Amino acid sequence: MGGALDALGLAIREETVGVPGGGVERVATPDRVETLEAIVRAASEDRAGLLVMGGRTRLDLANPARSLALGVSLANLSQIDEFDPDEGVLHAGAGVPIARLRETVAAEGWELPLDPPGATSTLGGTIASAVTGPRAHAFGPVKDAILGLEVVGADGVATKCGGRVVKNVTGYDLAKLYCGSFGSLAIVTGAWLRLRPAPVALRAFEAEVAVDDAAFEAIRKLGARPSVRASIWREAPEANGRARLLLELGGSEAGVESDRTAFCEIASLEEAAPSAVDLARDEAFEPGADVVLRARVLGTNAVAFKSAALAAGLEVSVEPGLGVVRARGALASVEVLLDLRETAARLGGFATFERIPDAWRAEVDVFGDLGGAAGIVAALARRFDPNGILNPGRFVACGHPGSGA
Repeated sequence: MGGALDALGLAIREETVGVPGGGVERVATPDRVETLEAIVRAASEDRAGLLVMGGRTRLDLANPARSLALGVSLANLSQIDEFDPDEGVLHAGAGVPIARLRETVAAEGWELPLDPPGATSTLGGTIASAVTGPRAHAFGPVKDAILGLEVVGADGVATKCGGRVVKNVTGYDLAKLYCGSFGSLAIVTGAWLRLRPAPVALRAFEAEVAVDDAAFEAIRKLGARPSVRASIWREAPEANGRARLLLELGGSEAGVESDRTAFCEIASLEEAAPSAVDLARDEAFEPGADVVLRARVLGTNAVAFKSAALAAGLEVSVEPGLGVVRARGALASVEVLLDLRETAARLGGFATFERIPDAWRAEVDVFGDLGGAAGIVAALARRFDPNGILNPGRFVACGHPGSGA
């Protein structure tokens, strides 16, 4: 590397980490925020790109990187610093695995309202990517769980925004800005989270249903019932007119039973394993598919995008109440992929390409225009990171050839 980074004398291990567009051969794993500050200051002085990593679940979800010099893993910022079961709030470092957080709060009757796919997902990576799973139906977006954040900016200065309680609104909107910025504005080092009381009753169900637009729309509308935590419609091109419905209901015993009865008017539900939703969620990120995409459209248009993805030859997993369609498989050409993005836009949404063949990356921005917000995101990145050191090139419209920026 040379320059200010080498002068730090860091304990850096040799490790090759590949990402779209390149990768790194050395990784630093700071165990103190002060060390991370020093790394970022030195990188800014050298104008050296940093590849920021959490659980490494979503490293492929990116545009081609530019000029990476060093990987920075947050794995050692992994303390649960405070957990108040009386108030339902928790503070943890960015490197804490989501699975560990779930277990910790569940022991005290709470649940973590974050549902990212991937067994190795960390708190920092979940916030940086703002990734959600099917339980976003009940939990809402990632930003809703955040009370406050600690970050290290591109200038190497640690700052805080928000705090332990909702009333502490200092910098609260800035915390929402960092959420979903994919580490292009600042590096998340810790967060205060708002928890949810665990439901008294929690049950999962599945059913085989006929592929029928009217049935799909009825299930979408039933998603508004109070105990529905997740609703997933799974269908493959060769399914011969049949689809699988997966539900998770949670709340009072009476509420769950009432909503189960309502769904039974449409489908013959069978009890499913408690882990059924987790398994379905994580399958979306399993290897084996050339193309993995996520589209968010108007709920009433989810069936139309589902049909387009199936016609293109992709398997689909639809969250009808959210208007989210996840699709995976192989496509004949990049033009078919871009046609699906245009279809999502026409249906009131946008599509993100979570995995695509490397040969297509030069002409495709995997994030697209994010519903018209890409220009704003690019301007913010230039303002927050003028030297272009934080995950350079990897996020939307940051000078990527397919972005028009």
